[in-house]
Amino acid sequence: MRKSLYMTTALAAAGLLTFGAADANAKIKLGLGGFLNTYVGYAEQDGAFESTANNPARVGYDSVNIKTDSEVYFRGATKLDNGVNVAVTMQIELDPVNSGNVDETYVKLTGGFGDVRIGSTKFASFVLRHGAPGAGAVALGNPDTNSFIVKPANNSVSAVQGTHIGAGDQMKLVYITPKMNGFRVGASYVPSATNSDSMPATGGNAGTDVQMYDIVASYENKLGGMMLKADVAAFREQGTAAASIDGRRFGVTMGFGAVTIGGSFLNEDAVDSGQSTLAANPDMESMDVGLSYKMSPATTVGLTFFNAKKENASGTAGEDSVSKYAAGINHSLGSGVTFVGSLANVQWEDESTADADNNDGWLAVAGIKVGF
Repeated sequence: MRKSLYMTTALAAAGLLTFGAADANAKIKLGLGGFLNTYVGYAEQDGAFESTANNPARVGYDSVNIKTDSEVYFRGATKLDNGVNVAVTMQIELDPVNSGNVDETYVKLTGGFGDVRIGSTKFASFVLRHGAPGAGAVALGNPDTNSFIVKPANNSVSAVQGTHIGAGDQMKLVYITPKMNGFRVGASYVPSATNSDSMPATGGNAGTDVQMYDIVASYENKLGGMMLKADVAAFREQGTAAASIDGRRFGVTMGFGAVTIGGSFLNEDAVDSGQSTLAANPDMESMDVGLSYKMSPATTVGLTFFNAKKENASGTAGEDSVSKYAAGINHSLGSGVTFVGSLANVQWEDESTADADNNDGWLAVAGIKVGF
């Protein structure tokens, strides 16, 4: 059996490396795609957070904000004579805040051997993740709400903290197995978290580059009348003591007809236990839970809760945290156009009781998402 496994692996590797197209002079044709999302929101900050009574330099904020989020994709694919599919993806952000920034840029090879991705792309644990379902204009596990309810500067919870790992687009090698009875396994390797053409500086007495690894197991299958999706993953960021982090996460969703429920959990710790006593230690936890209901083929509504917390220092009482609650709706208008709306509450709490370090408020956001 072991000999057979070795032969199968060798043949798969040979098939992957034996490139050849029917027409050696033919080139992949790129297609254009992307999205443009526009949002208008109304929000009110906590009065004490904006108050100038004890701090004349305190900032006051308007109640209305408008924002956009847009990207253009260039994609192309071909199938080689050996059956290997080769696809390329290039993404460029076009909204005024991040205009011109290059996002993912990678090549993907797929076949009987699985899925191999090389370049600037997401980690395997991000591709195979599952978490709280929902609907609406703002997602709770990313910075969307920060454009309306202001994050206090001294709150140490990351502004982009979610329950996923591996969202970054560092240069990496990713492998995901074929799906077998609902199971898939994936892994990723990042030689350096700094996107650079230079050799990673990871050793000696002055090496500062951070290397990253992850591994994930995912299951997706229909069990009777329920669609079950789950994942468990672990990762490490390895660099200097201050930049070395271990993490683990899991997520699950269950679908029953028009109703889907689910959630996920993430924990991160310093690899060097001595870092946990410092004010800038990376130890944190985050979680989400949600429910969505498909009212019709065009309309989905959802409820979502998200929380993240971080202990700044073992000798300081309390912790920094954020809690978010949201209700949302997605309604398809046709031709790739979707109306979205959210009503949410966000609560930023700090170890300190100072007004400038704590903020909470309500926001109402509506927008149009256009895919092309």
